[in-house]
Order: sequence, then C-alpha cells, then structure tokens
Amino acid sequence: MDASKEAGLPAGHAARCRALVVLFRAAATATAVSAALTACGGGGGGAAAPESPPPAPIPAPAPAPSPSPTGPIAAQMTVPTPVGYDADRLAAFTRLNEIRLSAGLGMLAQSTAMDQAAQAHAEWMIANDSFTHEETAGTAGFTGESWPRRDEAFGYVPVGGGEVISAPVHGAAGVDSLINTVYHRAIMLAFDPVDVGIGWSAGAASNVSMPLVLDLTKPSNDATRGFGQTAQSWIHGAAVWPVDGAKGVPLRLGLESPNPLPGHAVLTLGTPISITVDDSRTISANQFALTDSMTGAAIPTQRLTNQNDSNFLVPESFMALIPLSPLSPNTTYQVTFSGSTVQFPSGFVEAVGRTWSFTTGAN
Repeated sequence: MDASKEAGLPAGHAARCRALVVLFRAAATATAVSAALTACGGGGGGAAAPESPPPAPIPAPAPAPSPSPTGPIAAQMTVPTPVGYDADRLAAFTRLNEIRLSAGLGMLAQSTAMDQAAQAHAEWMIANDSFTHEETAGTAGFTGESWPRRDEAFGYVPVGGGEVISAPVHGAAGVDSLINTVYHRAIMLAFDPVDVGIGWSAGAASNVSMPLVLDLTKPSNDATRGFGQTAQSWIHGAAVWPVDGAKGVPLRLGLESPNPLPGHAVLTLGTPISITVDDSRTISANQFALTDSMTGAAIPTQRLTNQNDSNFLVPESFMALIPLSPLSPNTTYQVTFSGSTVQFPSGFVEAVGRTWSFTTGAN
C-alpha cells in the first residue's frame, strides 16, 4: 500500500485558513401601489371625464444577496445512496463512512466523476503491472500522472485530500487494511474531505492484483462544499483511532509503503494509535503514551509527527504513536495524550487532553 501527498500543497503541510460563518438570507418585500380615479358627472346627461392611464407600478426591491460562505459546512451525517456500485465498491463506501462516523467525523458522498478516475487508475495498474499512484504518459490506459490530474481529467477539480490504494484486499476488508496504517489513515481521517471516488479491478498481473483505489477530497468549483466540513461536536476537535472502547483491534501495523519507521521492519510494529485535528491547526504533544491497562506497564513506542517523518507525508494536523512490537492479543490498552494545537493564521493556542482505551483481538 502507498499513500499520497495532499494536492497542491507542500508535502506534510495542510490546507490553511478556515473560518466558520453564520449563513443568513435577507428577503425584501414589495408593496403594490395603485391609484383610484374618480369620474366627474356633468349636469343632466353630460359625458364623464376620460380616465387617465394608471401610473407605472413601482418595482419591488431586489432581495439582498446572500453572503458567500467563508468556512466549512457542518459534518455530513447523511449522504445520498451511491449509484452504480457493485458489491465490492458499495462495501468499501459503507465501511469508510462507518469508520469516519465512529471517529466523530462527517461522511463522504459519492462523486461519480472521481469514481471514473479511480476506476481508470485501478485498471491502469493491472494493464501496466505496477502498484503505484503515479502513471506514465504514453502507457496503456493513461489518464493523468497523479490522482489530482486524473480527477480533473474526468471533470472533478480537487482541493487538498489524497488517494489511498490497497491490494489484493478490497471491499470492506481493503478499507480496514488501509485504516490500520499511518499515512493512509491520515488521509482517511482528515476532517475536511466531502467526496469520495472508488475504483476496483478484479484483474490480476504479476505484481498487482485486485487493486482498490479511493480518492478523498473536496471540490474547488463549489462555493459551499469547497471549504470542506467540520467534525462532529462531541469529539471536541480531536479524532482518535482506535476509538475509545474499540474491540478486536489488530495486533500489527498494516503492510504500508513507504515504511513509516525505516529503522524497523513494518510487520514487526504494532497497530498505530493516532490523533487528528482540523487541518488549519498544528498539533504537538507533551505526553503521548500507551500502557497495559491491567499491569500499568508502559509499552515501548515511537511518535511520528510532521517534524520527524522521514517520508514527509505526515500533515501538521496529525500525530501517530507506533508500538515497536506487535500488541498482545486480547489485551486492553490505555492511551494518554496531552498537548496543544496552534490555529493558523491567528496563532491561537488551545490545550488538548485525551485518555481512552481499546482492546485487541485474538490475532
């Protein structure tokens, strides 16, 4: 599996400057004005005075224009039912939104344009026997060098976001494999994307088979949704994973490329713990620790942040804690986080503190 950088932004840096605004609409009312004319009677059988034409009506004032949105929409708690998906794509769509809702984020809506782009890339990987985000011009099925260019080729111009791919696992299992990583999770649990495109190929080549492709972003040409969405209020601005009370959590980090901790074999690492804030904020930690809830023993871990990520893929709004060995089966762990966020561009500093627990599965 491989992870993509945010479109149009320096690596590891998130989109900036979001502000909430109260939307309102002022409506003007119009008053119709008319003049009544009186007929003058002469003596005896005199003729009535001719009527004058009525005055022209006074036009109603134009409604006051609505202000343009300047901040993200509220978390999308419902989205339209997807159309045209097979069972695998529908399962991936459903699982992705289950994960986001459980983490306190908004759902992602289907983009048929991005579906086409993601599907074209899944088929390109099979045709060219290459498991990668990058396509090469002139190759069979080429639609764009990178995922944003491919989305644009099918009529969707993205702002921020990213692409995640997995193989050979697909459907809901493919989404679960992606969320159990670091770089992919940072994209999947970003607050602001509003749309998703899903592609999947049942084909196989020597080096890649049954690839699943997900593009997550927001549209540049939508004055409202182009600002993205906020998180649900109950998480108070910070999404954690695994979520508090989660059960059956995997013991190991998924097979991720590039390796988030190059000094360690990927499959010798434990399931990562992470915390995510809005992409207009930079998060830092004073304490980020994992302990065995039963014994209180500290688990050896390594933090992965925007500042120490050798692959330059961690955004400033995301931080991960990676156990240096697989977690123990059927064990409850406690996570303690204390730190702060800095808002851009205001520089406003806010303390963040979280304590939560989760339980691993049997394997």
